[in-house]
Amino acid sequence: MMHAALPMESPSTPVAMAQAGELSAGLPRLQTDRLTLRAPELADFEAYAQIACSSRGEGLGGPFSRDEAWYDFASMVGIWLLRGHGLWAVEETTTKRLLGFVVIGFEPGDQHHELGYMMCEETEGQGYATEAAKAARSYAQDTLKIPVLDSYILPSNARSIALAERLGATHVGDISYPEDEDPSRIYRHPNPAEV
Repeated sequence: MMHAALPMESPSTPVAMAQAGELSAGLPRLQTDRLTLRAPELADFEAYAQIACSSRGEGLGGPFSRDEAWYDFASMVGIWLLRGHGLWAVEETTTKRLLGFVVIGFEPGDQHHELGYMMCEETEGQGYATEAAKAARSYAQDTLKIPVLDSYILPSNARSIALAERLGATHVGDISYPEDEDPSRIYRHPNPAEV
């Protein structure tokens, strides 16, 4: 369902948008066989809100209101300037269709850097999340030299747990966040540098 853009979601002045484009051009762009992981754009927020404002947003601490989803999206994009990593939009290279998002994050309460993934519902079951998560993980480990990378997953999120396990991550404990009724499971990703 499309929503009318709120003022915060609308483009700024042409000069400001050109500056945003210059900043985005400096973010790493990753390619896989089928996918491009690129800097998020303002237009990507609609897909992010559809995920975050639905039951799929529970893994993000939601479901969120649209305003809350905006602030979550903006913080995941903004962390690029503060920590040198953040949210990528995942698109199918040949069609430019937006499929979802992956993130290398570090939020309050996290014990280590996080590999997160949130895909649009209609893209599930095609291996896109696995492919995108592998690319982001490789970048985090090989380029950024992040030694420990975890995925924090609610125990009810069987699809995300299955993906973490396909990626070779192992359940190493639990962590409690104030917004969650149940503790999240910590899935630790293998680091090739330690093998």
